[in-house]
Amino acid sequence: MRWQHILISALIVAMPAAGRAADPGSAGALFLRIGVGARASAMGEAYTAVAEDASSVFWNPGAMAPVLGTKVTLAHVEYFQTIRLEQAAVTHETEFGTLGFLFTGMFMDDMDRYDVDPSAVPLGTFGAYDMSFAVAYARYIVPNTSIGVSLKSVYQRIDELSATGFAVDAGIYHTSKIRGVKLAAVAGNLGTPMNFDTEEYALPRYVKVGASYEREVASIEGRVLFTFDAMFPNDDDWRQHIGAEYSYRRLLALRAGYKAGYDSQGATFGFGVNYRELSLDYAFLPIGNDLGDNHRFGLGFNF
Repeated sequence: MRWQHILISALIVAMPAAGRAADPGSAGALFLRIGVGARASAMGEAYTAVAEDASSVFWNPGAMAPVLGTKVTLAHVEYFQTIRLEQAAVTHETEFGTLGFLFTGMFMDDMDRYDVDPSAVPLGTFGAYDMSFAVAYARYIVPNTSIGVSLKSVYQRIDELSATGFAVDAGIYHTSKIRGVKLAAVAGNLGTPMNFDTEEYALPRYVKVGASYEREVASIEGRVLFTFDAMFPNDDDWRQHIGAEYSYRRLLALRAGYKAGYDSQGATFGFGVNYRELSLDYAFLPIGNDLGDNHRFGLGFNF
């Protein structure tokens, strides 16, 4: 049990450092904060105390422990302009705990290349992309409380320049004795700064604390879920995420949420359809400042 105590202590110590705000724009590799899965996105990304599916590798490694069997989440994000993301997450239950894997890739169309001197004619094109791969592990430390950790590699490339880094996420997940209530906390993207040529920047660290409440309501033949996350990033003021979901007989789900504290983001909407071991989800996130709206699609498999 000693290593479990060490992990909990490390999480508590890391939280203040991960959530200490710096100047806006001081962190890089911001794609590491883009959520995995359309269900979470439709619920305002208030998912830290909800994520009992494969996307828990991203939202809260500690929430992997209750995930039974093998689960797969595939997601496609039409972000804004020509930027898109491809994400794949897997969790697998073993007798020693739950294992998780996560891939995230952010890609964009080639851009015109120009010299330092103004010119109307581009000098060809260049590309850019970001990638991350994570492995995770979680297990119960006492009944109703689990912890988890995720180790991830980060790679960014712009034309001929590239940067490589490593980060750690650590989370805790608790099912309360109050029926329907779950509590959680995560410290994310803890790692050393990355370097592009001579430019150094910090990873987008953050701390999240979250809570959720779920109950069956016989009069509407379904289930309601309310969620809340408070996020403390290292490069801005704290932000609030609120989400809600109504699930009709666990077949059809309607979702909505709100992201407060963002310059260009706010309300979120979406729905999901479940059929046996398959789930299909969609989320719509209006984006301000003429950046273009966000469409997110998710596909889930249970084995």
